[in-house]
Amino acid sequence: MIDTMGVILTSNADTDLGELTRLRSVAAIPFGGRYRLVDFVLSNLVNSGIVNVGVATEYNYQSLLDHIGSGKPWGLARKQFGLRFLPPFSANSNETDERIKMLTGVIHYLKRSPQRYVIVADCNNVCNMRFDDVVALHVDSGADLTVVYQQSRDKGVYIDVDEGGNVKGIADKGDNRLVGYYVFTKDLLVNVLERYQNIGQKRFYNDLIAGYIRRHKVVGYRFDGYLSTITDTTGYFRVSMDLMDSNVRKDLFISDNRILTKVKDMVPTHYMDNAEVSSGFIADGCVIDGKVENSILFRGVTVEKGAVVKDCIVMQNTVISQNVRLGACIVDKDCVILKGKELVGQPNYPVVVGKRRTI
Repeated sequence: MIDTMGVILTSNADTDLGELTRLRSVAAIPFGGRYRLVDFVLSNLVNSGIVNVGVATEYNYQSLLDHIGSGKPWGLARKQFGLRFLPPFSANSNETDERIKMLTGVIHYLKRSPQRYVIVADCNNVCNMRFDDVVALHVDSGADLTVVYQQSRDKGVYIDVDEGGNVKGIADKGDNRLVGYYVFTKDLLVNVLERYQNIGQKRFYNDLIAGYIRRHKVVGYRFDGYLSTITDTTGYFRVSMDLMDSNVRKDLFISDNRILTKVKDMVPTHYMDNAEVSSGFIADGCVIDGKVENSILFRGVTVEKGAVVKDCIVMQNTVISQNVRLGACIVDKDCVILKGKELVGQPNYPVVVGKRRTI
């Protein structure tokens, strides 16, 4: 894998995450009590031996920069290669779609890097996978582009794949869904992107990927492990609740390939006299004196006496005051839910409380 680099695309036009991305990029969305979405793809790249990683941004990237820093938790604070944070190249938001805009903005970074292949990865997948086999397939098949797909009918873009694994086209429907991981032969990608810079108004799927399929050799790699793509708040809620399944937790976290994140040293969670917790996913530093059921609490959450939190995701440093009742809610960071309030949603339509709100 030493001949492969990675580029992470931190925004995604295919997503509609509302309040969760009002003050942050998709990559910086908190997940699973202690992680950010970017941790999964960044860890997967590092676990595959990739040590030259660029993080391409477009907007609202301060939170992401604070989280990633120099890349030290992932072993990317290096003298040679390592992590490169790549701010927007152009301020013209009407130039093209987000993925093409971010890719054309990193052309110089691609040219300066000596690796022959580049993995271009979206940031909104929750999975634990290595890219070794994907790159090996790309090299052995002589492909110009290798796309990763899964058999799924979830919302997304589908492809036609023949029995030999060759991608024949983009399909209107089907069950071979692209998951947002692509291996390109780098020099050809640079040539294509430079041509797109001159033409302008190019789209990632309909122009770049479809153009590759028409003119070059494209093969597909099917991933059969757990992988969920988050595109909206309902999907975020569903994928978060998947963590209550021990098989999903085992697939994601009980592995030699660790999902790494920024380290924060906090005291253990304090369970007070009135605390009742069942099926909880509880991070460090919480203070619980109420009832928590089938919920995910991030670091530093306070649940006061008489409060009931059921089927919820409550992010860092939020206070759930006395006698509050929450059901099927996503409560962002640094919120305060005042005494006696009741917020109840549904799994397919969760209530979302934005960052730093007081209700």
